[in-house]
Amino acid sequence: MYFLIFGILISFLISIVSAVSLTQNNNSYTLKNNYATVVISKKDGYITSLKIAGDNQEFLNRSYIDANGSKAGFHAKRSTIIKNTNDHVEIAFTDNVLNMDWEVRYTMLNDTKGIYFSLKLDHKSNYPDTQFSEIRLILRLKSNPFSWLQVEDDVGRYLPTAEQQKNCQVMGPKEACKVKTGEVIHKYDWSIDALKHDVHGFTTKNGLGCWFVTPSMEWKNGGAYNRDLACHQGENDSLQIMYMAGSHYGAGDEYPKRGENWSKVYGPYLIYLNKAGSPQASWRDAKAVAKVEKAKWPYSFVSQSGYVKQRGSVSGKLTIRNPLNNSAFRLEDAVVTLVQPESNRESIPNQQWRHYSFWTHSISGISPNFSINNVIPGTYQLRAWSKGVVGEFILNKTITVTAGRTTNLGETVFTEKRVGPIAWEIGIPDRTAKEFKHGDHFNQWGLPYKFPKEFPNGVNYYIGKSNYARDWNYCHVSVPGRDGKYQSIPWNIYFNLRKKPTGTSVLRVSVAANSSTALSVSINGGKNTAEVADFKDDACVRRDGIRGFYRELEFKFGPNDFKVGENKITLHARKTGGYTNNYQFDGIMYDHIRLETPGL
Repeated sequence: MYFLIFGILISFLISIVSAVSLTQNNNSYTLKNNYATVVISKKDGYITSLKIAGDNQEFLNRSYIDANGSKAGFHAKRSTIIKNTNDHVEIAFTDNVLNMDWEVRYTMLNDTKGIYFSLKLDHKSNYPDTQFSEIRLILRLKSNPFSWLQVEDDVGRYLPTAEQQKNCQVMGPKEACKVKTGEVIHKYDWSIDALKHDVHGFTTKNGLGCWFVTPSMEWKNGGAYNRDLACHQGENDSLQIMYMAGSHYGAGDEYPKRGENWSKVYGPYLIYLNKAGSPQASWRDAKAVAKVEKAKWPYSFVSQSGYVKQRGSVSGKLTIRNPLNNSAFRLEDAVVTLVQPESNRESIPNQQWRHYSFWTHSISGISPNFSINNVIPGTYQLRAWSKGVVGEFILNKTITVTAGRTTNLGETVFTEKRVGPIAWEIGIPDRTAKEFKHGDHFNQWGLPYKFPKEFPNGVNYYIGKSNYARDWNYCHVSVPGRDGKYQSIPWNIYFNLRKKPTGTSVLRVSVAANSSTALSVSINGGKNTAEVADFKDDACVRRDGIRGFYRELEFKFGPNDFKVGENKITLHARKTGGYTNNYQFDGIMYDHIRLETPGL
């Protein structure tokens, strides 16, 4: 009996020590546990202070929630305490912005090392039309001492000081800025791909860190296809941003219409505070926490309406075959995603926003198994792709997901397009241009400017002699003409044939990204093929990306278009628009090019 009473007493004391508390005054709420103290303004619903236990360092200069590049802002009209116990404090703030009801929630549990944030947007059928391109939460941290930025394992650095950034010289594009050290910093160099992303933020030299930890990006417009801005710096502020909706890389606007009931819950995601001794240790710790948070998803503590806890899963076996011999390819880093079928209502997956999307990645092997877990019940289209295989593959039937059940698809078999043996190929089919010159450091301002000096005669690539890591630029950009205006120049591919093909050959061009550029092809100085000009602008050239809107193109040639001996295929890129400040930032990024030739 003594031990039972003693155990109850110890449990009670522990619960008191580790409890979360809520205090308030006329201006703010303060949420506090053993790990963090967070102050939230009643006036706006913004976080005004972030501190970690045992360290008096203030993280924030300020924070805010807005839309469309600060053209519209959230300013709470009402706040409500949803829950206030020793284990769980939750506060809701509401406003109507852009003809939508906004509900922001902050949640701190007794063991939360920071605070959870979520946002629900609700457009009722009787509300007027609306349109938005961005919805974001911005934490403006103190750049001194929060000067180390990190968004991926291999993308992290100290940023220039506020003094070095002061009165910087605006470059082209306008978001790029030359600081006093001579370095040009460009905020888009720290963008992230949603496909595998889970952490980004800032830390101090001694590892005091503030991180967005994202267990799921199912709510992100464009889903697994999306790329967006994440962090950058502006003199005294280190800007840590979560774009819940974003159009920086071509994802487009969202536009609920009158008569349309539409709502979506963004998050919750964790604003994680830590201290780990160094920037690298702080990053590793945040990544470890991300794994823990993913295992908790969907969160049991969420009570916000519209957040779905009862979910299902989709499983199966992914097979992609070679049509010439029916063998299965060994897949590498394959992706399977669930999106909405394209229709008059739904655009391409890169631009879908009404619904949630789900995916799994890093699938490898011959006919590997896959599983997509925690899928909200509904109807979806399955799409898949794999490194080393050309194309994006679409299942020819929709999939229905039911709560509490696994939809087992069995073996899902796709066939790559291929009309004949491969005469030659350039690059690696992986939906990026990373393998080409500069592709391994693509997130660096100014690379398009280098092209005229590095390739004064354009690209002239010789099959069997040239090396695509050295001799093929990551982007087919335009260059200054004699009249000073930018113009595209052709790229040539030279190759030898011992005999002519016996049937129609295909030059299969996989496009990784495109900005205001049309493409046609010619062979041996002949007539250009029909031009492909209906690309969507994904902004990768001007915003230092390497993966945009994937596209697979076929250019067909008859046997007599070829000759025995040396042949030349020319890629004609034509500038159709572009960014006009200092440089016409148009271009096309090739993912992979191959010539398929029957009879060879």
